[in-house]
Amino acid sequence: MDPNLALGTLDEFVQVSEPWFRQHLKALVEQRTVSPGAVDDRAIREGAAAACEIFRTAGATAELVESRGTPAVLARFTHPKAKTKVLVYNHLDVQPADPEGWRQRDPFAFEVEPHATRGFLYRGRGSTDDKGPALCALRAASWAVDEGLPIDITFLWETEEEIGSPHFPEIVAARREMLASDCVIVSDTIWPTDTQPAVSAGLRGSLHAILRLKTGGKDVHSGLAGGVARNPLRELCMLATAIDTAAFWHQGVTEASAEEIASYGAAGFDPEYYLQSFDLQKVQTRVPLEMMLRLWTRPTFEIHGLVGGYAGPGTKTIVPHAGELKVSFRLVPDQDAHTVGRALLDFVHAYNPDVEVEIGGSLEPYRATLDGPFHDAIVEALRQTTGRDPVTVREGGSIGAVPVLARELRAPVHFLPLSLPDHGYHAVNEYFDWRQAKVGIEAFARVFAALAGR
Repeated sequence: MDPNLALGTLDEFVQVSEPWFRQHLKALVEQRTVSPGAVDDRAIREGAAAACEIFRTAGATAELVESRGTPAVLARFTHPKAKTKVLVYNHLDVQPADPEGWRQRDPFAFEVEPHATRGFLYRGRGSTDDKGPALCALRAASWAVDEGLPIDITFLWETEEEIGSPHFPEIVAARREMLASDCVIVSDTIWPTDTQPAVSAGLRGSLHAILRLKTGGKDVHSGLAGGVARNPLRELCMLATAIDTAAFWHQGVTEASAEEIASYGAAGFDPEYYLQSFDLQKVQTRVPLEMMLRLWTRPTFEIHGLVGGYAGPGTKTIVPHAGELKVSFRLVPDQDAHTVGRALLDFVHAYNPDVEVEIGGSLEPYRATLDGPFHDAIVEALRQTTGRDPVTVREGGSIGAVPVLARELRAPVHFLPLSLPDHGYHAVNEYFDWRQAKVGIEAFARVFAALAGR
């Protein structure tokens, strides 16, 4: 089938896809595929098996690829005269979901709610991160297959993305030949507003660390030992302040170009919409451009937890004997996590040599290619689908699999964002919506058609 002629069937295909999308999103959301870490992996395996069945029902071959961690789902649609090979990456694992604060009694109980402008809201953990966007690409691939387009489409759905993809290189090594592609497309990214389509130009990386300080053998009475005993929590807080103002984690940063900044200005970034989406009440800046630069182009240092001392109701006048500070850095392209880690060790040792530093996991930043036929196909697909020119932005988050795919497959990785800030990545009351699902199905289908016609 001529790709241009095939597009004549696309609108009707998308319009009748809602029941299919709802059915399979329900099937995936109700699989409790929380990133396992060190706990039992049965739920992950059950979710991966359910995903394999969805692929097989759609006409693809599907298998589980094992690793020392949990397996990935590898599925393929092949054409005997394929002109292009595309790999689509998504992930099946999700963040934990404490029922407190959710409108659903059970965050894994899929619910559908009609909506005036978005058609339907699909509620449940994993609906937008990343099961809904994953199904958009699968539905589009089934259209490409039905239309006989000469393109091979391979899907790789990981199950350890939310814990940093620790075993993902094993997955890629095990099926390198089957994964070989002309390009990789990732949809696990976000539009800057609820109406402005975007193409992501890069991801931040990350580095995690735990800082520990022990100054005694037990907690002591502050009236009897205060002023003599060292307080590890106070010292860790002082250390955190020193790190926050230090220069070492800013080294290697390449400032955003004038072209990038101009694109950010065209993004229609709405501070109030952004703050409302994340329920932020007190922020460091409300200047739109400054917010975007901080979110996308600059590194950050964050404190995630301070452990030690008395944490019960009221106060207890003790001096704790030990404390622990959990921190991380978000790093931008051109920064190296190992270099920052070594600099952190040197800084802490010089500031307070009694503090023990445990360097945890790290993820590489990534800078995407913004030219060539694959990028052009995504931009044009979003333009045709939404009626708006997509803007170029960056992502503040990290996806550990992306640099691995780019390096190991020697293929460019491109982004086709579908989620919105208000969808609730990692938050309570996560949802996806049918308006964005329609965009995703049509845009992916248009990309496949364009690449099949190369």
